Amino acid sequence: MTKEIRGVLPVVLMPYTENGALDEDDFLAQTDHMFEVGSDGFVVGQMSELLRLTHGERLRVAEISAKAAEGRGISVMSTGAETAEAAIEYSRHAQECGVDALLVMHPTTLPLGDEEMTDYYSRVIESVEIPVIIHHAKSLAKQPLSIAVQARLLEEYGEERVLYKPEAQPTPPRVSQLRDATGGRARIFEGDGGMMLLDCHRRGLVGTIPATEIAEIVVVLWRLLEEGRRDDAERIGHPLSYLMCHMMNSTDYYLSIAKRFLKERGIVKNTLVRGPSRHVLDDETWTEVHRTYENLLALSKELSR
Repeated sequence: MTKEIRGVLPVVLMPYTENGALDEDDFLAQTDHMFEVGSDGFVVGQMSELLRLTHGERLRVAEISAKAAEGRGISVMSTGAETAEAAIEYSRHAQECGVDALLVMHPTTLPLGDEEMTDYYSRVIESVEIPVIIHHAKSLAKQPLSIAVQARLLEEYGEERVLYKPEAQPTPPRVSQLRDATGGRARIFEGDGGMMLLDCHRRGLVGTIPATEIAEIVVVLWRLLEEGRRDDAERIGHPLSYLMCHMMNSTDYYLSIAKRFLKERGIVKNTLVRGPSRHVLDDETWTEVHRTYENLLALSKELSR
């Protein structure tokens, strides 16, 4: 039976050994941590350095994702590619491995119009039986994925097969547009590290997709919002947005900070990020983000009681 895809689903930050190979033990350490702090599952997404993995590594990650989630929660594997043919191959393999849903990003090398986007996503959705989360990645899209295309796919395949992770800016108004264009049927995930979760939640969400290092912070924030405890939620949501303003300057900038958080906490063994571009974190930035992060961890523990 297909699991209900909802709740807090953090993204694994791809760990590597000192010689640059995938570190499966640290991958599993992250998934263990996510379930221990109350996450509903996890995602392998773009912040998992997906586009920097080899073909074989992508296949292997799908396999270990399915096993890591078995009996504990939801596993979501990102299977988007530059062609529908490649995306279909990755999607079918992930389904065969036993993952619960797919996160499918659009191609990134060409600006695709509505017809090309509809064809790409339709072919992928029709190739599998598990749910597909349509992912618009704002930093990689040549042009925004239109609300019309997203609504058309839901009408064609239904809300059990098609979900959404919209990141086109400004995100909150587009969440409302997608909600309204689908008569409230669209099942939408926030995907900006909790940055706009306070606003997006009340516009209609089924979940949020942060990353490993802020898993317990966002678990508490999500629960507060679901319980209607807005004042308490703002106590976490506002400093979390400030932290994300620091981190979300680029993929490498984010990873340089997030992996250092995880290493300091003993969840991963190193902070290696695959090249060719690597951000070097300066001491003053680290001091500020670390202070903010520690305060958020303490506050989330206080508000979870």
